[in-house]
Amino acid sequence: MRTFAIAMATACFSLFYRLCHIFPTQRRIVCISRQSDSPPADFTLIRTALAQEEPPCDVVILANQLHKPLPYLLVMARQIFYIATSQAVVLDSYCIVVSLLRSRIKAPVIQIWHALGNMKKFGYAALDTPEGHSASTARLLHMHEGYDAVAVSSLNFREDFAAGFGVDPAIIFEAPLPRTDLLLSPTHRNAQRAAFLEAHPETLGRKTIVYCPTFRKTAPSNQEAAMAQLIEAIDFDRYNLVFMPHPVSSQTINDERVITFPKGEVDPLFAADYVISDYSTVIYEAGVLGVPVFLYAYDWDTYSEKRAFNIDLEHSIPTVFTKDPTIIMKCIEEGRFDVEAYGTFVEENIAFPHEASCTRQLCDKILQYMT
Repeated sequence: MRTFAIAMATACFSLFYRLCHIFPTQRRIVCISRQSDSPPADFTLIRTALAQEEPPCDVVILANQLHKPLPYLLVMARQIFYIATSQAVVLDSYCIVVSLLRSRIKAPVIQIWHALGNMKKFGYAALDTPEGHSASTARLLHMHEGYDAVAVSSLNFREDFAAGFGVDPAIIFEAPLPRTDLLLSPTHRNAQRAAFLEAHPETLGRKTIVYCPTFRKTAPSNQEAAMAQLIEAIDFDRYNLVFMPHPVSSQTINDERVITFPKGEVDPLFAADYVISDYSTVIYEAGVLGVPVFLYAYDWDTYSEKRAFNIDLEHSIPTVFTKDPTIIMKCIEEGRFDVEAYGTFVEENIAFPHEASCTRQLCDKILQYMT
């Protein structure tokens, strides 16, 4: 039944795609995301940069999470129209219509993914695992098929991304995400910190710890207890605790002393004096900012059985990796963090361009695929 339904959907998408080709192709790029309902920073930076081209290149951003299947059909119809009438397609996540249409799409499709750096196995490298998709679903939906190019922050990740997307390593190129430019910009950082303080003036005078855990498909049994232990370890007279949940996570921390601040127009990461994470690639972003990072691996015993990794988290990342939040707070209070070693770790995993900005480097690559 599922196979028949997907076949019918693919046939309908293909017919609609051909009909959309009645309209002329524009000098335009369509950027598609399922990560949020608001335009991702990477896409807005691409749009701003390409608007300055001569002639200008239009960029349409379609950002829609899949909340309910039926309304999402209209979203997919809009995606197909812009895919059919644009000169390039840029994705930062899995796109159903791209995978189902695959080779039917005439415009080049460039996958830039949404994570800076890499650590966990994903996609085809994580099939039939508790944190991954089933192999049958991946085959049925032609998951991650149809890409002409894939961007990675460092060629160190080439084989990891090739395995995750199931693509030829030859189509993978090196280009850190555009938002890396924002992380490197003191002006942007100061503006973001000011915006955060304006939203939460009560945080002034205390150091800010931002806790940003990875997404878990199923909440671990000890999650609630682990959050209580983390809160108990913090001296709220000296520190603010800001909880930044993963964009697609439903995790909450119900304590009036904890500020929940989802990533949006104001990114609390820029206001952080310290970052506590776990198995999230946010550790690379914090590293670019030069913020000390500590890993609270409260569910490592169970999570490491559900998800395979491309790096040895316990030993390859030069920071504390622990189930005990009091150890993390002791490191923070005593200033125990090797800034130089962590900086080297970041530089090994993010290939910062020497001449152009990260945004310009990626835009130039996209334009090459359009010609």
